[in-house]
Amino acid sequence: MGQSWSFDSKSLRSQNRNKCIFEGSREYGCKHQTTLESMLTQYKLKNKLKVLLVESHKAPVVAVQMWVKTGSADEKPGEEGISHFIEHLLFKGTRKFGVGEVAKTVEGSGGELNAYTSFDQTVFHVTMSRDDLNVGLECISELTGYPSFNPEEIDKERDVVIEEIKRSFDSNQSMASRQLFSTLYKKHPYGIPVIGYENNIKKVKAKTLVDYFYRRYVPSNMTLVVAGDFKKAETRRLIENYYGGFKARPLKKVKRAVEGPQKRICVDYKTTEFQEATLNIVFRAPGADHKDVPALDVLGFILGQGDSSRLVRRLRLETSLVNGISAGSYNPSDSGLFAINVHFKAQNIFEIHKILLDEIKAIVSQPLQIGELNRARLNLEADEIFGLETVDGLARKVGLFQTVLNDPNYIQSYLKKIQTLTPLGMLKTARKYLVPQHLSLTLMLNKNDQEAITKKDLEKMAKEIAGVLKEGRRAKFTSQKEAPTKIKALTAAFRSPGTESKILKHRLSNGALVILKRNPEVPVFDIKAGFLGGLRLETSENLGATALLSNTWTSGSMNFSEQKIASTIEGCAGSLSAFGGRNSIGLTLESLSIFEDKAWELFSDVLRTPLFPQEAVAREQVHQLEALRTRADYPSSVASELFMESIFRGHPYGRDPLGTDLSIRSLSGTKIFSHWEKMVSSKNAVFVAVGDFEEDKLLKAFEQLTKTLKSGERHFQSYPVPEVEPKKIFAKSDKEQTHIIVGYRGLSFSDPDCYASEVLQAVLAGQGGRLFIELRDKASLAYTVSPVNMKGIETGYFGVYIGCSPEKGTTAIKMIHQELEKMADRPADLDEILRAKRYLVGRNHIDLQRNGAQASSILFDEIYGVDCEETFRYAEHLKDVTPEAVQRLAQRLFRSPEVIVAVGPTQPW
Repeated sequence: MGQSWSFDSKSLRSQNRNKCIFEGSREYGCKHQTTLESMLTQYKLKNKLKVLLVESHKAPVVAVQMWVKTGSADEKPGEEGISHFIEHLLFKGTRKFGVGEVAKTVEGSGGELNAYTSFDQTVFHVTMSRDDLNVGLECISELTGYPSFNPEEIDKERDVVIEEIKRSFDSNQSMASRQLFSTLYKKHPYGIPVIGYENNIKKVKAKTLVDYFYRRYVPSNMTLVVAGDFKKAETRRLIENYYGGFKARPLKKVKRAVEGPQKRICVDYKTTEFQEATLNIVFRAPGADHKDVPALDVLGFILGQGDSSRLVRRLRLETSLVNGISAGSYNPSDSGLFAINVHFKAQNIFEIHKILLDEIKAIVSQPLQIGELNRARLNLEADEIFGLETVDGLARKVGLFQTVLNDPNYIQSYLKKIQTLTPLGMLKTARKYLVPQHLSLTLMLNKNDQEAITKKDLEKMAKEIAGVLKEGRRAKFTSQKEAPTKIKALTAAFRSPGTESKILKHRLSNGALVILKRNPEVPVFDIKAGFLGGLRLETSENLGATALLSNTWTSGSMNFSEQKIASTIEGCAGSLSAFGGRNSIGLTLESLSIFEDKAWELFSDVLRTPLFPQEAVAREQVHQLEALRTRADYPSSVASELFMESIFRGHPYGRDPLGTDLSIRSLSGTKIFSHWEKMVSSKNAVFVAVGDFEEDKLLKAFEQLTKTLKSGERHFQSYPVPEVEPKKIFAKSDKEQTHIIVGYRGLSFSDPDCYASEVLQAVLAGQGGRLFIELRDKASLAYTVSPVNMKGIETGYFGVYIGCSPEKGTTAIKMIHQELEKMADRPADLDEILRAKRYLVGRNHIDLQRNGAQASSILFDEIYGVDCEETFRYAEHLKDVTPEAVQRLAQRLFRSPEVIVAVGPTQPW
């Protein structure tokens, strides 16, 4: 359950994916293809409930989603936040299910259930096995058609929602978004946070909540979406059975306040406790149904999405001035916005501003380059192919198009518009929306940085941006004669089912292991290379080297500069990224199959011959130091690092992955290369490919690639594990909530109790788990409470995390102990164990829909000494776990030495 309304640099691409493109058709060397039109069935029940059925048989999974066309922007004054509150309350009992029973039923059938509220809609969604479609349909029906609104449960849930509101105050992302929207929307309800206000939640009456539900949750205002592997006739019968009884009540229409035209520049300046500063440069934009939305999406991509974009290249890669930067268009039902979002150290503001002025002027002065326009169009279309890997993503797109645009086939016109965009047309779009008088600037910075930039400075910056916009709009330009390259439609075709291959393992001549799993139904592939080592191989002289290595591996190679790497991979509509953790390092390639050769050339060169150029290392050192400095903005991360340091004291896992201030500063390109060279060798390598590719061709390519690697050795040495010293650790944090971890030494990857630990975690986890029911549903202690479980090569940890108000901390720790002791005192009921197993098996099926998820599971299992087939035999292993085995493990874990960490305003003990 949650609320969705923030505009943030990390989510822009996903917002664009969700609102823009859907699958059409393209033939990728196969005879069978399916267009959206033939996949989609639309009809209405007698009560006017809209139904969309989207068939996709690539995985034995289905998604059921109910889209209610009502959100926070439909609330009256004084009701702010009740849409989100009602979303919570629908889980608190129905005509058939008691409190928590809907979640238990779904999770007991192996499904995932959740909901979210936004400005314009509230969505309830479940994903589960096709064999349990009837369960998903019934549960969503009960939630959205027959809630009980028990007064006692309403009062209990008030505290949970208030905890969620407090949690939002501890997030710089949430607070910066709140500042942005409240600045841009003075009259329109988009200026009010979706989550609402604490005072409203405290005092809102049950009658107000019930009245709102019955005037807005009416069939004519709802759309049911079912996507995935189902039989149409049977599904229609089930839908009639579960939803035909919804009463056709009249819809109470809402007239939203209209935001008048912005006639002058707006500036908002706020100081906070957050270490990181956030700047938003914002312009008004149209709603989702406007003809200019595709062009604005392209403009956002070119300015600030991907490493080859103008702002990312200049402010993040060529300099170290920002921690993060992005640009994009947000187009909800009503008027939207176009924004440049910057996260940075306050002292860098004026240098950042100079570059922003250059790029803002440039985008309204001259037409785009042909190459960058083509690259943007290609990537916006290709994003949708990757989105086809999950049925919940499929359902989400259709539901959004129907709810916001009243057109589930919207993709067809969108793609046509993308294809017809020209450099001159894009210039006209930039000039149309990047208008001086429509400019707003919001800045949020630490109160100690007020001298670095004052409100007067911000106002001056706004005027200078307006000035360069005026100047740029007057600039003459040379029209480019070359027309954009016609890009063949890249929207995905579904292959004939049944062509997926088994896992094939190949030991190459030089010792490297290659594992292939062909799955050609969607024309994408994922390749991963992994090497044992990571943090385990760091020394006191190079702490933080693994993190720095993963951030600089793709910064240049023998035949590709950093800029060429970025433009090449985006030209393949893919991604190339490195990873590094406590046990390993590696490289991941994801691409469309039609660009296989080009993508492989890049991947192999970056893998074999990285340069770790000193300028890139120096740049990323700055960002790593900044991440260390701003960690206090994320108290849950502070708690996690303190816990790891204590539970693994004396072991490599106890080291901070970021390193220390001193160690980071001592690193160099030479040291990073030496760290890389220790691990990247043929005998230490595992390569995995999953997706659409030719097996023989790819195997030959791996053989050729690994011949150029040194032989090396496998780094599977073991480290001693010191005993845990019982300890309580408190760190002061001036935030709204206290973040607590109660934890114990856990298991290794090879421990015979591994699968029992998974079941133990599932008994405690989820909305139907013990922790959620006892600490959240019954005691209303927190919005977030969950078990945490990490396995390692020698050892791991198991524990519980909770974020709650400071005054609830003592009770929270006490109740966590009570629940863990219950697990150790007596075996769980067999029904509870079976529910946990079904939940785990279902989650496994859902998670493995994506090629990347399959590749990761195969890779890391094999690297850590577990058979790569284990993930696909998961259900078999769980069968043998008994209630007694879970109890024995609970005794082993929870009666061992304990570490408790708390980060918050006051000590909870």
